Amino acid sequence: MLTGLWHDDRSETHDADHKTKQRQSTKPRCNIPSKKKGQHMSRSNPTDSTPNPSSRWHEWDGENGQVRYFDKEAKSLKDPNKKGANIICKLPFTFILLDETSTIKGWHEPSESGIYSNEVRDTRADVMVVKSFKGGLLAEGLYSQIRDRTAAVGGYFTTNLYIGYKDNAGQLQIGALQFKGASLNNWVDFKKANRAAIYQKAVTITGCTEHTKGKIHYKKPVFKITDISDKTDAEAKALDMLLQQYLKGYFSRTKSDQVAKPAAPHEAQQDGPPDDQLPEPKPTCPNCDGPLNEAGECTACGIGNGEPF
Repeated sequence: MLTGLWHDDRSETHDADHKTKQRQSTKPRCNIPSKKKGQHMSRSNPTDSTPNPSSRWHEWDGENGQVRYFDKEAKSLKDPNKKGANIICKLPFTFILLDETSTIKGWHEPSESGIYSNEVRDTRADVMVVKSFKGGLLAEGLYSQIRDRTAAVGGYFTTNLYIGYKDNAGQLQIGALQFKGASLNNWVDFKKANRAAIYQKAVTITGCTEHTKGKIHYKKPVFKITDISDKTDAEAKALDMLLQQYLKGYFSRTKSDQVAKPAAPHEAQQDGPPDDQLPEPKPTCPNCDGPLNEAGECTACGIGNGEPF
């Protein structure tokens, strides 16, 4: 018996009452399996499972008041024979906002593995599927429905900013920057106050403020709007076009496909909450490989003097 999904091969010749015969027939017209809805492929869209284009997944470290990202190739300070460490990005940290989604992250103590979920645009309308790498499905539903369950198992709401950032060579790349808790509240307030500029200019995390709640000490990021050059703006728009192509394919997938694996490849490899840190390598001039000063200007050839981000 033939099972599965099938589609009508329109290369065949059909008679005038094809539609009537098709409704009456209980057999498939041909044996060419069709792709599920949302899995369309073409020359300009060769695959519907394009990998996430982010080259770095940054996060705000509220304990130390800094931006960091996990480098799976860096040497671990815990064990020199292993790879994988958090790299600290020196403040100020400037980024260009490309897009924004929401997700769940955390640590599932019973299975001793990380928590992750699919990304959504609207938490009031989009179902979230929360899983841990070793514990399987933890919760599923609208965020308002699974909030308490998610928190009870170690998950926390996270905003995922898709950003343009400059790497050590001064090249603009697609990355991600994630906020949770108090840092997320700061970001929401800043975004509300700068709606007109948030997608027109860049954002800089200039430093942090210290706070205490009971016995908990934490640090919030301080944001400001930063001008960008026309060249950087054009580069950011080009990167956003690539990002939107990926997101279009991502959101067309089923929820199960979206959580088949995490967006950040390194997350599945972590064997505990990330707390291993290494300082970021000092950037060098992309023109002469000379040292850069605090303003990002080359002390050898002067590249970067007076230029916006």
